[in-house]
Order: sequence, then structure tokens, then C-alpha cells
Amino acid sequence: MKSIVLKENLRQGLQIGERISGKSVSLPILSNILLRGIKNILEISATNLEFAIVYQILSKNTGEWQAVVSAKTLSQLIGTIAGDQVIIQSQEKGLVVEGQNNKATLRVLPGEEFPVIPSIQDKTEQGEVATDALCEALDRVSGIASLGATRPEISGVLFSFSQKECRLAATDSFRLGESVIGLQKKGPDASFILPQRACREIIATFGGRPGVVRITTSPTQAEFEHVSQEDASQPQIRLISRLIDGEYPNYQEIIPRTFQTKVRAKRTEFLNNLRTAAIFANRINEVKISIDPKKKGVEFRSQSPDLGENVSFMAAAVEGTPQQTSFSWRFLSDGLTPIKDDVVEFSLSGEDGPAVLKGAKEEDYLYVVMPLKT
Repeated sequence: MKSIVLKENLRQGLQIGERISGKSVSLPILSNILLRGIKNILEISATNLEFAIVYQILSKNTGEWQAVVSAKTLSQLIGTIAGDQVIIQSQEKGLVVEGQNNKATLRVLPGEEFPVIPSIQDKTEQGEVATDALCEALDRVSGIASLGATRPEISGVLFSFSQKECRLAATDSFRLGESVIGLQKKGPDASFILPQRACREIIATFGGRPGVVRITTSPTQAEFEHVSQEDASQPQIRLISRLIDGEYPNYQEIIPRTFQTKVRAKRTEFLNNLRTAAIFANRINEVKISIDPKKKGVEFRSQSPDLGENVSFMAAAVEGTPQQTSFSWRFLSDGLTPIKDDVVEFSLSGEDGPAVLKGAKEEDYLYVVMPLKT
């Protein structure tokens, strides 16, 4: 029983499997991957028990077979093999891997010891989104999610499906990011919370691949299936993840709708002033921001008892009343970085209230940040 596959497709699948699998003292089987030869498909499965990846590539199979092997060992081996094709044979003595000029036999483990890859039952199709749009939206917000265990409901990203769009939101109680993507195919209105690690794996696995991602859910799981619309020979990839149980905060309530002061400035200048302020910031990353419509700009002040003090000024269009408040320079920088517009809007609801960052012409992303209480 053997399979003949293109080495590059196999290499990509093994890299994904190796990334998900890892060392586990209690469950060493998780450092392995499950290989299966089925019909004209070679299937690579990996899991960390929070989520799983199933990666399918076209292959020429002789019989059906399966084997559990070390993800790291097989990935390293394939990286050294010459030629465009790899022959994999399942034998009693192990898994025989043959390339252009070499032949290796890998130790295998019983297939029944590998965790069962979940299959979503009674699933609901929530919609289809462009792969690049999904990865970009997740990249904008997933890093904001809280890593603490005290509030598990905000340790992931909220997906909210309604009308013809999906809203992705994440918060750590001090800041909030929201990104909106259009649906190419719409399902019922629904919402779920996806763990942060699964979000990052979607970016790493699906990023750069043309096509769409089909999203389906059950009450406890979600499945993200990449579908290549141009080339049927491309790998088919599914990510199945558990969902976080809990009720996500009604974050729309904290997004201010009215503002006392609005600033329009160049994004690069805003970021450069924050980077300068960061050099002299104190242990809480504080930067004091003073906004004065008469001066037509924003003053940044940071001070460290050990390093000294810095004051810089950024010219900007200012509307409203003067404001003086403190923010974490890091939180402001995190909100500015994903914005694509050259000009940004920085709107303040008051010296103690939340502020909003967004692109001057962007409607698909906003960032809310709370001032520091000093």
C-alpha cells in the first residue's frame, strides 16, 4: 500500500502539522500526525485537542492505509529529499519514504491511539468569505483578546453574522478592535467565540491562499474550510475548533457615538511620535497627550525617572474642545498599525472616556482605547 505525491504539497502540509503538534508530557501522541491514503487523496491530520487541521492533497494511491508518525521527523526528512515526487509506503516494519536518491523507514504508532478528529454534527453553514479578507480581519483584532483565565469569554474573537456581513471583535477590557468583512454567501444570523490560538492558526494556514473559506458551526464547534475556486488540484484544508462557552459582552455599548474632540492626522507621523515617546515612557508605557485647537496639533509628552523627558508636536486638524489625557503608547500604536489609510481620525469622548481610532476613509475597522488612570 503506497501513495505517490508532489513533494511541495506534502512539505506544506507537514509544516502545518508540525506547527500544531508539539511536545506533550501527558499525551506524547500529540507530537505526531495521522497520515491516511484514501481513494486519490493523501490526508494529513494534526491536533492539539483545542483545534485540529485536516490537510488533503491529490495522490496516486495503491490501496488504503494509515499511519501515525512523528511530525517533526517526517517534515525534516521531506525537506532534504531531492526531486519533485515522494513515494510513501505503509509496511509492517514502518513507514517507508522514498525520494530521488534516498529511502528511509520511520517508526510508526498504532492509528487507534491517535485522537479522533472531530466531525461537526448537525452543522449550520454561516457563510463564505474571501480568504484574504478573513485573514486580514483576524490579523487586525486577534492580538487584542485577553489571555487571562478569569474571563474566558474575552479570551477569543467574537464572530457575529448578520445581513451580508460578519463582524469580528476582540477586547481585553482596556481596548477593543472591530473589523467587518462582507459575506459572499450568507447563512442565518448567529455568533460564536473562537479561541485566539485557532484564530492565529487560520491566519498562518490560510493566509496567501486564493479562494474562499466556508464557515460552518454547531453549538460547540466551528469549521473553517478553504476552497480553491481556480485550481481543483490545490490542497483542501479544514480547521475544526472548539468554541468558547460564554456570553460575550455587548461591546457596542462602549463604543462612543458623540465626541468632544476630533483630530485628523497623518498615520505615519502619529506612529513616529509614539515611537519617540516610547523611548522615555515610564513602567506603565504612559504618554501624556495634549490637544489644543488653537495650536492646530497634538503634543506628546513622556517622562522616565531614569532616562529623562521628551516632548514632541504633531500638526493636525483639530475640532472641538482642548483635551489633556494619558494613554498607553503601546495600545495607541497597536490600534494605528492595522489602519490602511494615510490619514487617521483620533476622536475623544472626554478626558476620562474612551477614544476611537479609525482610518479617515475606512468603514471596516475601528479601535477603541481607554485612557490611563494615573
